[in-house]
Amino acid sequence: MYKKIVPVILLSVALTACGSANKEATPATESNTVATNESATTAQATTTEFKTYDADLFSIDYPASWKEYDTSNLNQPSVQIAFVDPAPKAKFADNLNVTMEASNITAKANSEQLIKFYETSATYMENFKLIEYKDNDNNSGVLVGEYTQPETKENVVLTQYLVPSNGNFYAISLSLGKASYDNGGKAMVDQMIESFTLNDETNTNNEVTAEQATSSAQTVTADMMTEVVPNVVADGALDDSTYNYIVDNSNLFPATTAADKKLAKAEVDSTITSKHLFKNINPYLDTMVSLTGDIIQVQEQETAYGTVATIHISDENDNSIVGIYKGSTGDILDGDNVTMRGVPTASYSFENVGGGTTNAVLLTVSTIQKN
Repeated sequence: MYKKIVPVILLSVALTACGSANKEATPATESNTVATNESATTAQATTTEFKTYDADLFSIDYPASWKEYDTSNLNQPSVQIAFVDPAPKAKFADNLNVTMEASNITAKANSEQLIKFYETSATYMENFKLIEYKDNDNNSGVLVGEYTQPETKENVVLTQYLVPSNGNFYAISLSLGKASYDNGGKAMVDQMIESFTLNDETNTNNEVTAEQATSSAQTVTADMMTEVVPNVVADGALDDSTYNYIVDNSNLFPATTAADKKLAKAEVDSTITSKHLFKNINPYLDTMVSLTGDIIQVQEQETAYGTVATIHISDENDNSIVGIYKGSTGDILDGDNVTMRGVPTASYSFENVGGGTTNAVLLTVSTIQKN
């Protein structure tokens, strides 16, 4: 139906492929490395020299022997930089990358979502085990876990330094083979984390206030839909009016308490049907609607936003509505008749397995109820 939601932060895991499949790093077209850092990390009487990558937003030290990895083929502008060991001693090459995306989520909240995803993911990692999560200065946090790289079966230690800063969220992800990590690599990781510095003066105060944390909770579903819509609609984007409606009614997306479910029902404009939405969705992008139909397919997947369900129904007018629900649908299964309440989000079309295309309306779901 649509591309699987893969949070930008999970590129840290995807990039491990550059360490296992490619023994030589792909040269980057340009480097912002400016100096050699003589402060060194000692591992079994060997000295690791560091260079400093200095960009407009941040700077970070990395081993001088590592090479910049060309991330342009990832088509992910949120990946700021990546470095990889070009001469690994094992089947897995140690590497680091830095991602940055607009988000007010706290490090603690993000770590909880990531851990849940890692523990259920088998595409990029197997047998993930959390070693520790600890809060750091300025509301940042450090997550450390161990997993098995599926292709090489090498054990890998993943360390992520999670740094919220004035509406941006930085993830510094360091993946080292376990043997490398245990043989001086941990000290090297600590050096790189310690060196990370935000250069933008507007980011020097990295405190996340309680108000900002509350804001993060209010925007999480809206932020999720900003990622979903471009994956569903070619060149699409979540409309500002829909984003604002979800944020203004964040307790309804999803509505999980009896009181909020009652509020969601009261918000519904019962005069709007799927016929109105398929004729022209634009007047209703900030309006709660109620749509009933038989489930063609319901799927759930674990994401950094938690469990996310996709519900495809066909209503009495044979119109296809695809709902995105931030949560589990419980015992609802294919073939069940359900009512979804939510805000119309986009109109689009998708290819059918048997040929042809189907026009559909995308709905950000507040409640789903089996009839």
